Amino acid sequence: MKTILVPTDFSKCANNAMMYALEIAQRTGQSITVLYVVYPNEGVDNNMYDAFFVDNYVQERLDGMKSWAKKFTRSPHLKDVAVHLECRIGFPVSTIAQTATELGASLIVMGTTGATGLRGVLLGSIAGGVISSSKTPVFVVPQKAVFRNTARFAFATDFKLSVSQSSMQVMREMLNLQHTGLNIVHVLADPDKHPDKRHEIALSEKLGTIPHNFHYLHDKNVVRAIHNFLEATDCNGLVAVAHEHSLLHNLFAKSVSRSLAHHTSVPILVLHDA
Repeated sequence: MKTILVPTDFSKCANNAMMYALEIAQRTGQSITVLYVVYPNEGVDNNMYDAFFVDNYVQERLDGMKSWAKKFTRSPHLKDVAVHLECRIGFPVSTIAQTATELGASLIVMGTTGATGLRGVLLGSIAGGVISSSKTPVFVVPQKAVFRNTARFAFATDFKLSVSQSSMQVMREMLNLQHTGLNIVHVLADPDKHPDKRHEIALSEKLGTIPHNFHYLHDKNVVRAIHNFLEATDCNGLVAVAHEHSLLHNLFAKSVSRSLAHHTSVPILVLHDA
């Protein structure tokens, strides 16, 4: 049975991500693996004697996770979803990505406030870091998002689509369980530039039987244009692709997928290049 990985810090954001993950798992016949990451110096007062109590501290975290997870399966339709607990020592981004790979997780579901200011940057940086470092699809859920049986999804694309078959299957399952197709959005920075219909044909072939239509926007700010489209069309979800970039690009360019994840007001499913 496939599993969905849900990192938690017991916050309200994590609560909402857990609810989304359970709804997805219940509808797709998957299990849930909840992950809490203990920082290397968490619960230790930086001397050799206290280091011997790390195992006890991890066990305390696991006990807390059991109590936290129980409250989500009280709903009759969610009580049969299998929930497993993992507590690992490390740093959040690398540990989440590594755990997802080791478990063969089909999806990582994690929360974000979508807030501005320092708090939003700190919480968003973990989601953005996981998007950059993991090859597992990531579903980022804002704190105030509500799971819907029927939802409208937009797909932000630059037409450079080289997504793995497993990621495409995750997207199909997500769209099917929320009974929706795709509003494909492409942003053109040059107001005089026109869409290339060959790109439409190539993307349509890759999407296969997924219902979709195309929308073109002119704006130099890609993230702003996409958010404006989401609000104007009352979309309840967004799909984006995180591309592999060169080292120089990673150092100096701003990732659109990460920016969307930091500031999204709707859930965003991030896929990765094959």
